Amino acid sequence: MKTKEQIVVKARKLFFERGYVSVLMADIAREMGMSKKTLYQYFSGKEELVQEVIKSYQQEMQSKVEELINDDSIAFPDKASRIFKYVATRLHGLNPQFIEDIKQNSPSSWKLVQDYKTDAAYLRFNTLLKEGVQLGYVRDDVNRSLAVMLYASALDTIVNPDFMRQIPHQLTNEIPYTPDAVFDGLINIIFNGVLNGKSL
Repeated sequence: MKTKEQIVVKARKLFFERGYVSVLMADIAREMGMSKKTLYQYFSGKEELVQEVIKSYQQEMQSKVEELINDDSIAFPDKASRIFKYVATRLHGLNPQFIEDIKQNSPSSWKLVQDYKTDAAYLRFNTLLKEGVQLGYVRDDVNRSLAVMLYASALDTIVNPDFMRQIPHQLTNEIPYTPDAVFDGLINIIFNGVLNGKSL
């Protein structure tokens, strides 16, 4: 692994554990066993470095999800389950403080997160639903665009700290705190609904 890639890996660990604001370039240099001067030869500053961290994380997720979507050897229910579990597991690695920090202090980095959410929700989930319809697993009378919007809102619930602050306190007490638990619960509602089989 090249030095620049090693720096990104180390920075990701620190950012995800402690947030963006509390991690200094000096901390990353110390963890890498190099001087700040050497670190700045690879990255002009912390904002450029955090953007590389976000991009590498997104590329890993994108590659795995696309691999699963394109794998015709996996039955659709198992494929959908694997994709959602994978996404939930990866989202669990995102410290809420890190998300809050970049939203408040690094607009360009926050835009990367938002753009990826759009790409992941509107393109990949739509592709998955289309396959489900073709194979007969997803009802063809369901408005796929609305389903995709619900999925996008599930992602937004996790990656947008402002969303949770809008919810009344008595409700937030009953919401699972970890991102993967929230995502799993929302996906379950999207696919299985809230009714017990009786029609309205």
